[in-house]
Amino acid sequence: MKKAKFSEKNLKISAGIPKEARNTLFWKRVLELLSVSSRKRVGVNVSRIAMYSKEGATVVVPDKVLGTGRLTSKLTVAAVSFSAGARQAIEAVGGKAITIVEAAKKSATGKDHIIIK
Repeated sequence: MKKAKFSEKNLKISAGIPKEARNTLFWKRVLELLSVSSRKRVGVNVSRIAMYSKEGATVVVPDKVLGTGRLTSKLTVAAVSFSAGARQAIEAVGGKAITIVEAAKKSATGKDHIIIK
C-alpha cells in the first residue's frame, strides 16, 4: 500500500482520530479517501447526501459539503468542512454538522455510518 500523503488540514484530522478508531476498517477507508489528491476530490452537495441516507443516520464525507439541495430527514453529517449554506440546510431539518474527528470519537467502530463521496 502506498504511503498516505496528507495536506496540513487532513494531517490534523488523522492525528485527532483516536488510535482504536484508526485500526478499524471503516476509519482506515476514510483516512485513505482523505489522502487522495485534492484534484481528484469533489465537494458533495446536500442533495447527494439526501439521496443516499436515511433518518437518524450518520454520514461521513471525506471532503467539503456544499449547500445545493435540500434535506428531508434529520441526519448527522461529519465532514472536513461545510459551506454556510450546507450547514444551514442540515441544521434547518434538525440535523447536526460535526467534524470527522468528533464522529470518530463518538463511534470508534464506524458502525451505522455511511461514507458518501
